[in-house]
Amino acid sequence: MRRAVFDIVYGTLEQNGHSDEWFHRVAEQDSARGRNWQEKGFIRRASYGTIEQAAASDRVIDLFSKTPAARLKPAIRTILRMGIYELWYMNSVPAAATCNEMVKLAKKKNFQGLAGYVNGLLRNVARADKEELCGKVLGKCQGETEKLAFIYSVPEGLVQLLTEAYGKKTTEKILASFESENPLTIRVQTMNASASQVLDNLTKAGIQAVPCPYVSHAFRLSGVERVEELPGFAEGHFIIQDESSMLPVMVSGIRPGDSVVDVCSSPGGKALYAADLLEGTGMVSARDVSEYKLHRIRENVQRLKAENIEIKLWDGRAADPEWEERADVVIADVPCSGIGVIGRKPEIRYTAVQNAPELQRLQRNILRGSVRALRPGGTLIYSTCTVNPAENEENARWIAEEFSLRPVPLDRDLPEELKNKMTRQGMLQILPGIHEGNGFFVAKFIKLRRPM
Repeated sequence: MRRAVFDIVYGTLEQNGHSDEWFHRVAEQDSARGRNWQEKGFIRRASYGTIEQAAASDRVIDLFSKTPAARLKPAIRTILRMGIYELWYMNSVPAAATCNEMVKLAKKKNFQGLAGYVNGLLRNVARADKEELCGKVLGKCQGETEKLAFIYSVPEGLVQLLTEAYGKKTTEKILASFESENPLTIRVQTMNASASQVLDNLTKAGIQAVPCPYVSHAFRLSGVERVEELPGFAEGHFIIQDESSMLPVMVSGIRPGDSVVDVCSSPGGKALYAADLLEGTGMVSARDVSEYKLHRIRENVQRLKAENIEIKLWDGRAADPEWEERADVVIADVPCSGIGVIGRKPEIRYTAVQNAPELQRLQRNILRGSVRALRPGGTLIYSTCTVNPAENEENARWIAEEFSLRPVPLDRDLPEELKNKMTRQGMLQILPGIHEGNGFFVAKFIKLRRPM
C-alpha cells in the first residue's frame, strides 16, 4: 500500500500532477491485485493527507536534518513526508511499523544508503512530543504569516494574499476549512426525477441525505462508498456536483428555448443543469479543449439522457463563427488558481499564488473569444472556483469596461443568506469556512442591445 501512496504523492508534488488523476490511475492499476475498500481507503487518506501536510512536514524535517527538505532527493523527501503524516495523523498505525515500512520503501526505491537516515529521522519524530515539536517550529517562525503557514501547511504567499484580501480572522477560517472533510453533494436532474423521489430512494437505501442550503434540488450525502451503486445513479436521476458550482447556472436566468454556450464545460455539470432548465427545448453547446475532457462530458450527458446538448472540441480563446452573436447565455467558468477547492485538491495550495497572474491572462483571452458568441441582450456568466480578487472582482470590472457589458444584480435568484452589497452589484463571492460549500465567484452581465 505504501508504494501506491508514494506514487500518488510523488506524482502530485514532484511531477506537478493532479492528486485525483494519480489516485484513479493507481486505483485502476491495483484493481487487478484485488485491493479491498479498506486498503483503498488507507491509500486515499495517507496520500491526500501527506500532500495536504507536506509544507508543515518539511519544517519538521528541517528541525532534524542537516540537509533541508528543499535540498533532499525528491524520493527521500516524499518518503519522509509520508512517514511524518502517518506518525502524526494515523494513530491506528504503530510508530515502529511506520518507520520500518518507510525504510523498506527507501530500499525498494534504490536508496539503500539513505535507509539509515530515513529510519533515524522518523524515529526522532516518533519519540518527540508533537506539541513540543510544533512549539519549536513556531518558535523559529518570524511573524504571524509564517506561523499561520506552518499551522495550516500552506505557503506564506497564500496566507499573505488571503490576509490582504479578507483580514486575519477570515483568513484563519478559510485556511481551517481546507482541512475539513468535504461532503459529497448531488444535484437532481429534474427532467429525470423529482427531488422528493431521489431523497426517498436514498433514504430507503440507508443513505443519509440532507438538503443543501442554497439549491433546493440538491443534497449532501454521507455513508457513501461507491457513488455508482447509489439508487438512481445509473438512471441519470442526479449528478455529483458541488453546490457552489451550481450557483452560476442558478443565477443565469436560462429559460426554455434559449441557446446556451458552456465554454469550459468538463465534466459537464453546468451544461446539464442548463439543459435541465431548458426543459428539453433549446440547445446547450458544451465545449472544452481536449478529447479527454469531452469524454468526461459525454459520459455524464449519456447517463443523464440529455438530448439538447451538443459536445464540441473548442478552445474558448478562439471565436466560433458558427455561434457568432447567437447565444442567449454564455457560461464562462474559466480555469483559475483554484484556492476555493483546496479542501478537495490539496496540492493546489502550493501553486495557486504563483500561477494566478498567468491564469488571469488566460481568463481574459477566453473571455475575448467567448463574448463574441453573445447576442445583443444576452447574458454572460463569469465564474471561478477561487477567492483571489485579481481573478474575480478585478476581472469583473475589466469585463464591464472591455466589452461594454452591464453588471446585473443577482439578488432575485439567490437565497436571503447570500444577498449583500456585492450581489446587488452583480457579483457573488462564496468563501470556504464562511459560507457552505467550496469557494466560488460568480458575476453576471448583460450585453446591451444595439441602438436603433
